[in-house]
Amino acid sequence: MDNEFRIGTVILRGLKLSEPCARLEQLVRPGLIRGLLHRGGLRAEVVRGGTIGIGDRIRSPADRKTA
Repeated sequence: MDNEFRIGTVILRGLKLSEPCARLEQLVRPGLIRGLLHRGGLRAEVVRGGTIGIGDRIRSPADRKTA
């Protein structure tokens, strides 16, 4: 699938972009969300579990390079 990716030995499927919520702004400080818009993250499903290490790259599962 074109929305799958790998970090270390873990394979994930990207599902949906995740924007920061208004609750975060209430907890931290007014105006916080403005700086975080479109930088919130990605909701993903774990397709195959494994190990993610410090410095592991995000790769396409088709990438044959070693982790």
